[in-house]
Amino acid sequence: MSLKTRGLLPFLISLAFYITIGPTILILCVVNEIIRLAVSCYLQNKYNGKLILVPDGADAIWALKRKNRTRMVVACFETDMPIPLEKMKHHFEEVILTERDSSGRLVNSKLTQILVTKLGFACWKRDDKFDMQNHIRSLSSNKLYSKMEMQTEITQLFKDMNESKPQWEIVIVPRFLENVEKSETSLWIFRYQHAYLDGFSMLTMFQKLGDGLNFYFHPQNFHIPFGKKMTFYLNAVIFGPYAFIIVILNKFKSFWPRQITNGSAKTQSTYTWTNSMNFEGIQKLRKKLENSTIPTILENAFISAAKDILPDGRVPEQLNIGELAALFPYPNRCLQNRFAIFTYGINSLQNDFDRIRASKEESWNGVTGPWIPLLYFIFKLSGRMPVFIHHMILGGGSTSLMMSNLPISKTRCSMLAGEANVLEIWAFPPQPNDTGITICSAVYGNSLKLSASADSTWLSEDELERIVERIPGVLNEWGERLDYN
Repeated sequence: MSLKTRGLLPFLISLAFYITIGPTILILCVVNEIIRLAVSCYLQNKYNGKLILVPDGADAIWALKRKNRTRMVVACFETDMPIPLEKMKHHFEEVILTERDSSGRLVNSKLTQILVTKLGFACWKRDDKFDMQNHIRSLSSNKLYSKMEMQTEITQLFKDMNESKPQWEIVIVPRFLENVEKSETSLWIFRYQHAYLDGFSMLTMFQKLGDGLNFYFHPQNFHIPFGKKMTFYLNAVIFGPYAFIIVILNKFKSFWPRQITNGSAKTQSTYTWTNSMNFEGIQKLRKKLENSTIPTILENAFISAAKDILPDGRVPEQLNIGELAALFPYPNRCLQNRFAIFTYGINSLQNDFDRIRASKEESWNGVTGPWIPLLYFIFKLSGRMPVFIHHMILGGGSTSLMMSNLPISKTRCSMLAGEANVLEIWAFPPQPNDTGITICSAVYGNSLKLSASADSTWLSEDELERIVERIPGVLNEWGERLDYN
């Protein structure tokens, strides 16, 4: 189904929605806020302010727990030298945990809170025994970790953390060798439950740990002219209900043939990543492809690679692509979630370049239409409701492929005042719903690194690895074909 929402019919459908269903939703929201007030008063009286309702629904929606799904994010920073554990601990305590904004408010105070559920609502529980020592650890310096061994470690890092302490930690890997063609390096890994922050908030926080980070799009300084901003939000108000109906209809579709592994439906996720690719080369390819976006190029490269690797019939004809986005600008440096998702359908049987052009058009409709403010509003609103509502919003539904694009820095940077240089960065987003394949591109300096994860009932570990290894070759072949033509 197309993301194009403008026109007389979408307007009339939205108007009918406002008239018929709008009042009911408004009443439910008012009732929910009254219940929240009662619960808040009860928690204040019983716990004396140590347990409060999560005020931001975009954070609270991550209280949803689902079997075989994950709410964790794992970000990997490859460095040329190991980061001294005690020095990182001290710097994090002295700089990150004490940072205040112009009004004197602690910017990163959420890091000392524990996400819990009480009386059916998401809550922040103050950790009175908070100790940075419980949130930083180092793997053995006597062991040289290979890529395969780190993939196993990352699988463990994606498991939910318990509620005995705030659900985040720093893991230092002193010795890492990705392949025999590279030199030995180290890894600095930041693992966190998505309720605490999104990707751009993580990078804003990382600014205080690193030197030389030069944003492609600074979260707070991303300027949108007033007229365009008003048109953007007005579009969401006028056509939002029609777009919401499309979202609901898409939740009942299946977009990938599941594979039963070892005779059972038991699932596990696997994780992998590419070698760094030259970003300048991808930018040149982008111009040849009529300025298609980086996400549309990479997600289509994944589809083409999957068609090359998998047997006939494994890649369905109709695919539903999801793209993660963020609502800019961010109002401040505080840890926050401003993510949104839009999805669109494409035909895998189209030739590569026609499919990219179709993806480019739909992605543009997603960025300029009502989708980003609408989905952000839905997450914030539903997150203020009981957790069982979160399942209907975030837990259900499916896409064939979820794409996340993280433009990090135009230049390379270092950590802890030059203690170590950051060579490469890659990350893995969570998988809270029934989307079994996610890919994430991280642009850092003049390189792009693509990471991917897959549910074993969608792709086996070997299939995912071979598809990801094939992607750079697909991009090179596209460039050669375009040069030849």
